[in-house]
Amino acid sequence: MSKKHHANFTQYSSGTMLARLARHYLWRHKQDLFWAGLSMIIIAGALAMQAHLIQPLFDNGLISGRIGVINTVIFTIVGLTVIRGIATYYQSYFMESVGQRIVATLQEQMYARTLGQSLSFFAENPSASITSRFISDLQRLKYAVTQIFSSGLRDGGTIIGLFANMLLQDVKLTLLTMLIIPLTILPIRRFGRLTRKYSRVNQESTARMAHHLSQTLVNIRQVQSYTQEKAEIKRMHTRITDVLDSTLRAVRIRAMSSPSVEFIGTAVIAAIMLYAGQRIADGTLTTGSFASFMASLVMLSRPLKGITNLNNNMQEGLAAAQRAFEVIDAPLNLTDIPEATALTVKKGEIQFSQVNLTYTDGTHALTDINLKVPAGHTVAFVGPSGAGKTSLLNLLPRFYNLSHGHISIDGHDTSKATLKSLRSHIAMVTQEVAVFDESVAANIAYGNPKASQAAIEAAAKAASAHQFITNLPEGYQTVLGEGGLKLSGGQKQRIAIARAILKNAPILLLDEATAALDTASEKDVQKALQKLSENRTTLIVAHRLSTIAHANTIVVLDGGQIVEQGSHAQLLKKRGLYHKLWSMQATAEDLAG
Repeated sequence: MSKKHHANFTQYSSGTMLARLARHYLWRHKQDLFWAGLSMIIIAGALAMQAHLIQPLFDNGLISGRIGVINTVIFTIVGLTVIRGIATYYQSYFMESVGQRIVATLQEQMYARTLGQSLSFFAENPSASITSRFISDLQRLKYAVTQIFSSGLRDGGTIIGLFANMLLQDVKLTLLTMLIIPLTILPIRRFGRLTRKYSRVNQESTARMAHHLSQTLVNIRQVQSYTQEKAEIKRMHTRITDVLDSTLRAVRIRAMSSPSVEFIGTAVIAAIMLYAGQRIADGTLTTGSFASFMASLVMLSRPLKGITNLNNNMQEGLAAAQRAFEVIDAPLNLTDIPEATALTVKKGEIQFSQVNLTYTDGTHALTDINLKVPAGHTVAFVGPSGAGKTSLLNLLPRFYNLSHGHISIDGHDTSKATLKSLRSHIAMVTQEVAVFDESVAANIAYGNPKASQAAIEAAAKAASAHQFITNLPEGYQTVLGEGGLKLSGGQKQRIAIARAILKNAPILLLDEATAALDTASEKDVQKALQKLSENRTTLIVAHRLSTIAHANTIVVLDGGQIVEQGSHAQLLKKRGLYHKLWSMQATAEDLAG
């Protein structure tokens, strides 16, 4: 998440996030938590009872040779082991269920929040970073949640039960043993802070590595054609090394945590054994009581390790939770105002009035744009790269908020219309065609999922796509693969046009819709686009000027401002920037031909 989206420390402090997780996510699964908690109590009680039975096994059975007592105690211990096993199964199932359901809820919230963001959000937050938070971070959180409750309830209950048995056997030995608790507090707190710190560093390093991997795979043709394999491998090596370094730091902290606490515990146990040996020699402590006491002490090692690691697990989980909450809490720049109403477009007249756009990084994209587009007219926007053409188109469906001014459709201010109603009246075809890993029919009907097969085929025919679709292995039911790998550029573009035709919106936006196509494909697509633009208000961004000479009005942009406008013939007569651009392209085409 970009720095500007980082909230203050209080919002993401450990206590605040734990309270938020408990209140909004854990509490809704209180029934599963109850059964998991009950299972943990049974586990703790059974283990404590097993430790307690060691005393009568020695004092009343083994030492005195009473076989009945020995058999009874042994069978009871076996029975308690079976009970513990059953309780462990239910505890594991219910806690895993809770963890997975929490992850699912967070994923839905993150996904919904992300889809509602403006384009500026995605410019600042690469998709790989969001994906990393969505998958790997939330799995860490799930693990932390299950471990926290398992250790907190099961291990905590086990410790209480075993200490209770130790008190029953000998109070003085127990008080001496309890020295272990204050001695371990300081290292536990220190290790916990370091664990959270390095866990977040590791998660961010992993996101950067995923972003680099995604970027190189998406652009693999460019990487190979420019022979940049070694350079990209070197960059990836740096990313992998960062992940490795941060992972090893976290591993070192975790590796130091348990041994440090164990060393303290061993020193205390050694002191206890020396003291107990003297007590047995004096006759003030029985062998059975000491055996039961030591059994409890030995059994304490595992739950004490669990409690020791509890803080480490919690800090890793909180680091993951923070990254998830940063997405969920990221402010939505594009929202409906309280008094927003549904927009109804009857004609499709568009008015830009004193429109200004400044991006979040301070870049001025558009300045004082004033333009009226009559209903049913075709207006083309041309100009040098970076002139603001695409930025202007992106303002109409409100992919960005205006910095100043307003845009109206049929006299209605678009900022006062609901986003859903505004965008339902706009169809868009861009250079980067969005083809989903679905069937051809599903791709065409993406904006109108309830469309009939006949309507889908009619749209495909109007887009000159029906013939090549019927030649596909399964026709309209052919699944196109990731990014439409089974189609050529021209075919993908005609699928996009068919999608726009089926939407049947009164306003059409074409952003470099033929720029990436070869001449033959461009001619087919251009014919389909002309059909699509009939009886629609059409705004076109085009680099190839020959494709927009038919437009009713051509608007020339430079440096985010309108510098010329008129018909193709009028602009050529002015011998301004448009004439210069036209002449340059004509010369280039002559040289190429």
